[in-house]
Amino acid sequence: MNSIWIRRMVFFIVILSGLVYLKENPDLRKRIYSEAPIRVKIEGPVVNPGVYTLDAGSNGNDLIEIAGGTLPGAQIKTEDSILEQPLEDGQVLNLGKR
Repeated sequence: MNSIWIRRMVFFIVILSGLVYLKENPDLRKRIYSEAPIRVKIEGPVVNPGVYTLDAGSNGNDLIEIAGGTLPGAQIKTEDSILEQPLEDGQVLNLGKR
């Protein structure tokens, strides 16, 4: 077999595996493909803490921006990777003490 056929087979297997995974995890599929807006609450050292309505697929950084950004000198107590993950409807993002 030449390398082109091997690449095509690997690509096909990866795509097929992803589709099987999404079929077996409807919760994940709903989060990825849902276009309904979500409502999330942000607490902690942000200018305007509270409940906000965001587009599906928004992350913690988007929420912080909509809430007016962090307060001067604020030290956020969460990992940066958490802020990059998609938010879920009804989630509370607590960034620490105000």
